Amino acid sequence: MYLGRNEISKRLDINDPFLMIDKININIDLKKAKSTKILNKKEWFYDCHLTTKPVMPATLQIEGMLQTLVLLIYKVSDDKVLKSYIVDAKTKFHKKVYNQPLINYHAELIHNRRGIFKGSVIGEYCSNKICEGKFTYASPDLMAMPSISN
Repeated sequence: MYLGRNEISKRLDINDPFLMIDKININIDLKKAKSTKILNKKEWFYDCHLTTKPVMPATLQIEGMLQTLVLLIYKVSDDKVLKSYIVDAKTKFHKKVYNQPLINYHAELIHNRRGIFKGSVIGEYCSNKICEGKFTYASPDLMAMPSISN
């Protein structure tokens, strides 16, 4: 399943400048997704982050990883998840992002049970790892609530 920028923005309820992926391909059967963020040297964050030697902020790389993984979660759960919240993150950064024309994010859903989702994402350019993360999401829409007896 392919989603373009407009569909991504609508589904995530995120607009520019905070939309950190431009397109995504989701393989529901394999529980994997690949998204792309196209970069140019005129990106807004290069003008305001470490201006003498600009780089893409790590927080925005994390956001690209999270946006990719949450779209995968939404599709794997047949869009039953209306909202999903990050509850744990472990990230690593390997290269600075400035001269790369794009970042590809590769996400895999590792665990899915009772509204708790765990996944990993790798960000790369030309097979060179830029960043990686392991994330846990919680979805109140799918979490089983205990029953109360009178």
